[in-house]
Order: sequence, then structure tokens, then C-alpha cells
Amino acid sequence: MTAALLGMVLAAIVPMPVSRADSDLDFTLVNQTGYGIKELFVSPSAADKWDDNILSEPLENNEAVEIKFNPDAEATKWDIMITWVDGEDKVYWRAVKLDEIHKLTLKYDRASGKTTAISE
Repeated sequence: MTAALLGMVLAAIVPMPVSRADSDLDFTLVNQTGYGIKELFVSPSAADKWDDNILSEPLENNEAVEIKFNPDAEATKWDIMITWVDGEDKVYWRAVKLDEIHKLTLKYDRASGKTTAISE
């Protein structure tokens, strides 16, 4: 992780529902992929590499995590990458406008490899 991005994102597993946090980029991520998520990465879309994993423990299906950003974090679009508990390939959600949402529900169809997200 680059020094400029260090400390930009923090996460804690919390029960649903979660109220909106203070930062415009803070949001709640809900796992409705059907699978456990081992690692979660959130980085600006323009970044050359991913920030650190922000999960301290696996995020099981139908669980949520509140993601809080450092107040200095800025980007127009953000990318999300996850790895699975069962070791399957990495999956990506690209160009998410986090400043326009307070909750993002991730969906995944493993048969087709299609990712979708519902934003609120």
C-alpha cells in the first residue's frame, strides 16, 4: 500500500442494519454473494495496486461490514476486490461511486462469473 493511501480505510463487522457514518465515503457493505468472503480490498479506481485487506475475519453470506474512510480520502470512483473463503478466483466490482451511496449489497453468480451490486 502506498504511504498516501495508508490508513485510508478501516472496517469492522457489524450486525445489520447500520446507520450512515460521518464521512461521505463511509458505507455499509452487505455480502449477498452466496459465499463467504475471506478478504476485502477497496482502492481508488485510478490506483496501480490494491490497499490492504480490511477484513479482520471472514464476512459470511448475509453479513455486513461497515467501512469507514480516513477524512482525507478522496477519489471519484472506487474498485472493490474480494477473495473467497473457499479459495475460488478473485472477484471485482469496478468504478463504484461511494460518495453517492450509504449501503452496497454485493451479488455474484459463480456459474457465469457475473458480479452485480445494489446501491442505496
